[in-house]
Amino acid sequence: MEKIPLAMEGLSQKEIDLVCEIFRTGNLTMGSHVENFEMEFANFLGIKNAVMVNSGSSANLLAVDLMIKRAMTKTKLAKSELFIAIPAILWPTSLWPVIQLGLKVLLIDSEKDSLKIDFDKLLDAKKRYGERLIGAVLIHPLGESLDLGKISQLRKIHDLLILEDNAESLGAGNDIHFAGTMGDFGSFSFYYSHHMTTVEGGMVVTNNSEDADDLRSLRAHGWTRNRTDKIATEKANPKLPKDFLFVTSGYNVRPMEFQGALGSSQLKQLPVFIKKRISNANLIYECLKGSQIELISGSKSTSSQEFQDVSSFKPVTHSWMALPIRCRDKTSSDQIQAKLNLMGVSTRPLLAGDFTSQPAGNNSNIESFTELTNSKKTYETSFMIGNHHNLSLAQVEFLIESLKKINGS
Repeated sequence: MEKIPLAMEGLSQKEIDLVCEIFRTGNLTMGSHVENFEMEFANFLGIKNAVMVNSGSSANLLAVDLMIKRAMTKTKLAKSELFIAIPAILWPTSLWPVIQLGLKVLLIDSEKDSLKIDFDKLLDAKKRYGERLIGAVLIHPLGESLDLGKISQLRKIHDLLILEDNAESLGAGNDIHFAGTMGDFGSFSFYYSHHMTTVEGGMVVTNNSEDADDLRSLRAHGWTRNRTDKIATEKANPKLPKDFLFVTSGYNVRPMEFQGALGSSQLKQLPVFIKKRISNANLIYECLKGSQIELISGSKSTSSQEFQDVSSFKPVTHSWMALPIRCRDKTSSDQIQAKLNLMGVSTRPLLAGDFTSQPAGNNSNIESFTELTNSKKTYETSFMIGNHHNLSLAQVEFLIESLKKINGS
């Protein structure tokens, strides 16, 4: 019997009723609810523009598309000669848009005993690959923010285009800025197991208003609809029907109206959700302290925030999307996972596991910079447990007792 699931749906009865109410209106595809949520989300992050799409995966796709278009205006090299760096500890939707859009992926190792990309190795890669390395997709892993100052330096000093993939670390950051707001683009996911949910759904954020307009076109066939320069484009093309003007290439990755409404509802509750996830992680940290296993990036999280009002919420050091656990070696990791699974505690590999060993990882468009020694060791010796904010106190206590039994205490 599964007592601690990897994911929980996270919707209240009130929100389910809200979805039904919107369906009854007949307003199904994106409209005012989506637009309102975009503005609220941008205000929360302190960024100029937010563009909602149907998933975090689509958010990455649109952002990478624009990164490549920017790069192609500055280089004479062919697409097939260009690379975008991605940390080796990844989920595949951070990687595939690069290849699908004609570039190559360069995998960068993590820091030792960490989920975070090794910035020194990334800079070494830039020196070696030069103008062939145009940018990076930087993943803030499982609730932990990367060094935002270093991200800023990558853009301003090292001339790299940056997408911050922040699907896993909403609410994390430093004392001033949220993760996902320092790059050229930031992507977010509202999948149902994440910090907040619109069932599926995602967001791209940027401070560049021209890029934001292109994102709005890219998500909907290349249309001018929803662009801020729509009227100017119509005036420049008076012979064409104004409701059917197309100015860029495009996809169809629009969200639905009920997702915008859910986003607004969930965002208001986000501080409470994050507080619960931090509380869970702190209890697990205390439980594991001094034992044979430990939380990766494990330290007791503290915050003086009251976690009540989203308008005054400040970044936390770690928003704990999941509970990544490191063991002594691969054998102990496999054994501990097997015991936990028998107890009803679901476990899984870290993200996509060692992607270079996956069948899909055997791709000529994927290269590794160095041997990925740290990432491979972390994958082999670690696993994840779910950490949803809807876990009951009884479930958390059961998880603690299960971990104590594993540790023989």
